[in-house]
Amino acid sequence: MLVLFDIDGTLLRTEGAGVRAMVATFRELHGDLGFSLEGVQMAGGLDRLIWRDVCARHGLDASNAAHARFREAYGVRLQTDLTHAQTRAMPGAAALVHAAHASGAGVGLLTGNYEHTAHIKVDRAGIAPRYFPFGAFGDEGATRRDLPPLAMDRARAHYGREFTPSQTIVIGDTVLDIDCAKANGCVALGVATGATSTEVLMDSGADLAVETLADTQSILAWMQRVTARA
Repeated sequence: MLVLFDIDGTLLRTEGAGVRAMVATFRELHGDLGFSLEGVQMAGGLDRLIWRDVCARHGLDASNAAHARFREAYGVRLQTDLTHAQTRAMPGAAALVHAAHASGAGVGLLTGNYEHTAHIKVDRAGIAPRYFPFGAFGDEGATRRDLPPLAMDRARAHYGREFTPSQTIVIGDTVLDIDCAKANGCVALGVATGATSTEVLMDSGADLAVETLADTQSILAWMQRVTARA
């Protein structure tokens, strides 16, 4: 099986430090124009779309070159500002990553973060980035639905074997995580360590929703069963 982990709210929380770093980057590049991410789709959102939304609000250059400057500056800012103390791994998250690896599953990321900032965050949470040798990231699609096929292609290239959608599990804490999985025929595992309840995650189409990832062996056994039926 292939297991694709979301980051914010699923593997970890930065208690607003990531948002503060993003706002600080806008101020660094453009001055204090009253930047805020209030009202921007953050939960399950893609970083490039968040950047574009803020640019539109303030009439800023939204060219590819401007985005590249922001992306680089934000990575530097997050690397400097985000501490281990600010980053809290979610219950059972690291253990499930390790257990999935030990079981022989393919493991990667499926996240709205940029690739470099994704690795900064998981490192600060105490999860080695080497556990995620590939993924699909927040500047690689027009919507989150574009990301699972990219991650599956990269998993095939990395492991040298095919992963079908029904063998692929997307783990996330928002309805957009569930939606992107089901839109691509993948299995969706919802976890309520973000702002969305298990009831809402199930109503949005999750194949299973749990309060936390703490029951490692039961969750791993469920993942193995559901993908074995594929």
